[in-house]
Amino acid sequence: MLWYQRATIVVGAVAAVLLQVFLAPHIAIGSGVPAFPVVMCIVAAIMEPRFYGCVLPFALGLAFDLVSGGPLGAMAFSLTAFSVGAAWFYERMANDTVFMAVVNLAIGLLLIEMCYGVFLLLFGYGTNPFEAFALRTLPCFLYDLVLAVVLYLVINRFFRDDTTSQPMIKQLS
Repeated sequence: MLWYQRATIVVGAVAAVLLQVFLAPHIAIGSGVPAFPVVMCIVAAIMEPRFYGCVLPFALGLAFDLVSGGPLGAMAFSLTAFSVGAAWFYERMANDTVFMAVVNLAIGLLLIEMCYGVFLLLFGYGTNPFEAFALRTLPCFLYDLVLAVVLYLVINRFFRDDTTSQPMIKQLS
């Protein structure tokens, strides 16, 4: 990974935390609040799966936990486990179409939000599993998915190198 790609990820991480602090509480739709650090991590995992590690999601997960007021370490664990898993799965899939990227984004985000919801239930932040899923996990997942797909499409269109945006068959020949 080149130095400017790493710098872009660091700037994106700082921007995600700042957006979470200053913007996210004001653009909530019902009980769905966007999780900008989660979106940033899962998109970074899909965009650069070979270079994706566990430091970025852990740090952004801890920052999210501190900002959101949830149990400390819950999002750090959820984000680290499932975004690293999404990067691993996407790299081994060897199918870099937009559809498969969106499917991977959706599965990764759903697993992250469900795991975080389980932590919230275990630590007494919810009433029952149905309400936790219907009123917190599902709206947040849908909000995050829309943001992640838009961010992925923008990055894929404007910031992707020509050699990596070609189909895999063309790269091999």
